[in-house]
Amino acid sequence: MTSDAPEITLAGLGEALLELPTIPETLTRILELLEDPNSGARDLAAVIRSDAPLAAKILRLANSPLYQKNRSITTVQECVAVLGYRTVRQVALCVAVVSSLGKECDARAAALDYRDLWRHCVTVGAVSQELARAVRHESPETVFTGGLLHDLGKFVLTICHPRHYADLVVARRRSGLPLVEAERRDLGFDHAQAGGALARSWNFPDVLIAMIAGHHDREPSDRSVALVGLADHLANIMAPTRSDLGFSGNEDDADALYSQAGITRYQVEDLTEQLEQAIAAVEPLASLD
Repeated sequence: MTSDAPEITLAGLGEALLELPTIPETLTRILELLEDPNSGARDLAAVIRSDAPLAAKILRLANSPLYQKNRSITTVQECVAVLGYRTVRQVALCVAVVSSLGKECDARAAALDYRDLWRHCVTVGAVSQELARAVRHESPETVFTGGLLHDLGKFVLTICHPRHYADLVVARRRSGLPLVEAERRDLGFDHAQAGGALARSWNFPDVLIAMIAGHHDREPSDRSVALVGLADHLANIMAPTRSDLGFSGNEDDADALYSQAGITRYQVEDLTEQLEQAIAAVEPLASLD
């Protein structure tokens, strides 16, 4: 390991990132909308329009095969009207978070390929949503968001200790340990806990905090968390990452993941084509540019 071994608590991680100057005002405003029961489509459209890069990504996604429509969507207001307030709000939240953290990774010359990490997160989001629909979850959009943000903690650790965390990922491969175990031995906590700490410090809704913090738990707190955990496993098999990001799907207890999510292997096999189509459809969201 390198000499920048972190002497930091989970709470300290959240506090450190709160001080970063690049956390966008857009994110703060979206989080305020999440907590405001009187907010609506007009308010969300106004927030997105004020952030040109975010608006461009939302429009690109709205016109992707994921949301097949009979006409081209050309304005943010149309996006919200056609795709739905909840869907656009959730996607806007994810894009705002990851765009901000991506800039910090660049600024700190992060060794970990965070763009590849985000591509994985997008894949997990797509798979999570399809699994949620298959089990008739009450809010597939929310599970989609949990999948998109599930590895938020890897961004956190890469930003706070870029060289050390990259070395940890490499060392874990040599040792044969699952990444979360290597993190716990070296840091005292894992990336899921780190992501949960940041989400909590940014006042994310409890349901998102649970999915981020618990996606590697052996006993998930609810089905939403379990669906994201299974989606993470399936994404590693169906769309392996281009670089070594510490993923190790072959080390997962697959039987437990299926059982906890409330879906069988045979059901998932029947969904293979739908899952592949969903992964291809969210490609526009995978770009941070």
